[in-house]
Amino acid sequence: MASGSRVFAAFRALGFVSNDVPCCLQTSRDNYFVTTAIGRSFHIYNTNKLNLLFVGTQQEESITCLCCNGPVTFTAAGRHVRSWRRGREVHSYDGHDADVCLLLPFGGHLITVDVESRVRVWEIASGELYTELAFEPAMFGISAIMHPSTYLNKILVGSRQGELQLWNIKTNKLVFVFSGWKSAVTAIVQAPAVDVVAIGLEDGGIIVHNLKMNVTLMRFQQDWGPVMTMSFRTDGEPILATGSSVGHIAFWNLEKRQLSNVMLDAHNGSVVGMHFLQGQPMLITNSTDNSIKVWVFDLTDGAGRMLRFRSGHSAPPLRAQYHGPTGHMLLTAGSDKSLRILSVIRDAMNRELSQGSVERHAKQANLRAEELKLPAITAMSSELCKEGDWDNAVTCHANSNVVRTWNVQNRVIGKHKLVNSSLPRGSVATCVSVTSCGNFGLVGHSTGHINMYNMQSGLHRGSFGEPCAHDRSVCGVDVDGVNQRVVSLAIDGCLKVWSFKRRQHLQTLQLEGDVLGFEFHRESSLLAVNMADFSCHIVDVDMQRVVRRFSRHSRRITDLCFSPDGRWLITSSLDQTACVWDVPAGRVIDHFRVKSPITSLTMSPTGDFLATTHTDDLGVYLWSNKTLYAPITLRPLAADYVPQFIDMPASTVTDEERGDRHSAADNSVTVPEGSQQELANGGDEEQEEEMDDSDWQSADQLSAELVTLSTLPRSRWHNLANIDVIRRRNKPKDPPKKPEAAPFFLPTVSGLETQFDLSAMQTGEDEDSSRVGSLLTFQATTKFQEALKSCSEAGNYQSAMDLLSSMGPSAVDTEFRQLDPTDGASGDCLELAIMMEFFESQVKTRQSFELVQAYLALFFKVHGDTIIGNPRLAARLVRLEKLQQTTWQELQQTFNQGVSMISYLKSATV
Repeated sequence: MASGSRVFAAFRALGFVSNDVPCCLQTSRDNYFVTTAIGRSFHIYNTNKLNLLFVGTQQEESITCLCCNGPVTFTAAGRHVRSWRRGREVHSYDGHDADVCLLLPFGGHLITVDVESRVRVWEIASGELYTELAFEPAMFGISAIMHPSTYLNKILVGSRQGELQLWNIKTNKLVFVFSGWKSAVTAIVQAPAVDVVAIGLEDGGIIVHNLKMNVTLMRFQQDWGPVMTMSFRTDGEPILATGSSVGHIAFWNLEKRQLSNVMLDAHNGSVVGMHFLQGQPMLITNSTDNSIKVWVFDLTDGAGRMLRFRSGHSAPPLRAQYHGPTGHMLLTAGSDKSLRILSVIRDAMNRELSQGSVERHAKQANLRAEELKLPAITAMSSELCKEGDWDNAVTCHANSNVVRTWNVQNRVIGKHKLVNSSLPRGSVATCVSVTSCGNFGLVGHSTGHINMYNMQSGLHRGSFGEPCAHDRSVCGVDVDGVNQRVVSLAIDGCLKVWSFKRRQHLQTLQLEGDVLGFEFHRESSLLAVNMADFSCHIVDVDMQRVVRRFSRHSRRITDLCFSPDGRWLITSSLDQTACVWDVPAGRVIDHFRVKSPITSLTMSPTGDFLATTHTDDLGVYLWSNKTLYAPITLRPLAADYVPQFIDMPASTVTDEERGDRHSAADNSVTVPEGSQQELANGGDEEQEEEMDDSDWQSADQLSAELVTLSTLPRSRWHNLANIDVIRRRNKPKDPPKKPEAAPFFLPTVSGLETQFDLSAMQTGEDEDSSRVGSLLTFQATTKFQEALKSCSEAGNYQSAMDLLSSMGPSAVDTEFRQLDPTDGASGDCLELAIMMEFFESQVKTRQSFELVQAYLALFFKVHGDTIIGNPRLAARLVRLEKLQQTTWQELQQTFNQGVSMISYLKSATV
């Protein structure tokens, strides 16, 4: 039975930056790098540009905590702790009976703590267990751990009960117990001063405590819930930064013992990690809102400003669609009220489209920026045409009748609001579409109205139907590729076709059952309708009838899309499965299951990737089309076929971003092993009955009536006839000059004293004179000439053709010019005769057709005069000409038949 998908292979995940695991900082010389967890893998970014440098290998479970020690990264996933360097696993530290929740590098040792408060100390180099400590979770549940500076072999452990303990891990002895402050300890960090630490509490308390004297130096209170993370500034300013669970960051002045500054809504989620760069006024933070931010403190009042950031969707994306014909850009809309553009090629190009001065207005109104953003996007449409002239994308929003335009090129919201004042109260925009020319936008409403607007001016240009287009809510509207017909569909199954220019009703088709949405393929005029009974119908708009009915899902279909050529229809459902349907055959050719239901899917315009979004998932996943690079037999699946789970794609580093990885703390860029293996093998294995087909190879010649082209690149044969012109053009203007410096090794005369042999210079020998005798070597027979003669005797010139095709253009030109036109004193031109016989055999085989024609052009250009002047060669030339004409006439006749058939099918009325 097949495993996973037959058509698609996991390629890469987009949009992941950070999650709820605190980031860690590592240094390499003068460079700083930040490491974040993203589910089962981790990312490493440089702090200079926040470029993605490294992606860790996928692990079996999600990463719960991580830390760095020099070039080594430690991760804890479930009960397993591993160290990574240069893309490979160095050691594994297994032995915990519960999930590991804390990691601490401690010199040459690694300290791990699990949720049952069991502490294990490992030797990093060997991976062996050094010592072990056990605590009773009910009495002392470990919640934080750190190593105080200059405290040899000692660690400070904080508990959920509020108590702290100082332990010597070498002797396994308790050194001191700190009674605590009647609140759970959430974070402990070392202060720049020796013996001083900062302790964060669950009730928002911040304690600066001297361990040696057991004295609390100062105490602050944070009003936004528990202290999630802390960091001291180390550039001379006495500042302590604390992060909260609501996204605010507070800065406390330790000299004045007061609050210095506050950055409200620094993140849209809990601030889980922060680090000040050593000796620099820069702070790095990460949050559960899927973002990393770098803050710089260069303002006069000591406050910080955001220097750079990298982010993704903070809530699961709901819609995704490709933008442009190249398939390099994706537009995604999420429940976080944002519209983002993602680059398939380079992650650094990912951006959120600006909605204006939202943050400034939010500060003035004392509101959160999220409250002033547009409602969540429910439908969108875009076209690349006219992108540089005016807005080229439209979106409709939840519970709103206002449709907004967007300028994708400038990454900003557009100038216009597409709204018709004549719409009844309570009308909500449900669907949108932009015409192929980019001049018009169509909007469907819940009241059955369909309006058309001009994209350049935003003015209303007319409505369809009187008084409205449909009696029920419009769930889909689209225009064909030439702006002749408009197709609209209501939730009651009423399909209508309208004239685009006159906005008159043309045809109506009533479908059986309620409808949830549709997907229109403009090139083929096929309409895929998502039915409420978990099925999908294919409607031919030209014929006005249902041509296919597909039913295989057990729950509601969430989305559907066509392949670029219209041969495949891909559907997704809440049953966590996706189906690929062969539209002409009317059968399902692929059926696979994913970990969470797909909410949106879209196929790239080039057909190479499928992009999907999923419930409760912040990423956008790309699946490569295996039929483009592997032999796949798309046989219909049996009715009782059980779909198999397919692993989700992992994050990878693109070729463009790999150029910045050389300084990534001795870490190299690595593609996850699962993706590498699947792409190398063409994805999962096929069914057993298809294994024979996967080993099949195409024949050298499919039919004697056809010609076969070579697989050589165009540069190897296209300019063969003009190779002499290219040489003259590339010839240097000045001849090469002899270097004035002495050679590296000077000849010496034997003796006790070192003396140079200058006899060659005294005799005035010129170096060029020694090259005259070397011309005699050109009279030797070349390998090609020997192969040509041996093939002539055997009557098979294939080996000579293989040898010639392996040579470059200059080598081929040299071989042809070395053919002796007189063949010594006999004057029989034997080599040229054999060469023409070689060309006759190659034309007869009809293989490497364009390569043979290029060789013929070069051969006749070099030896054309000799061939015409020799009667025997002229006779061979006539035979070769007839053979060429016969081959081309048969090929031209085949071309004419194909062109005639296509012209008939395009013009005939069926």
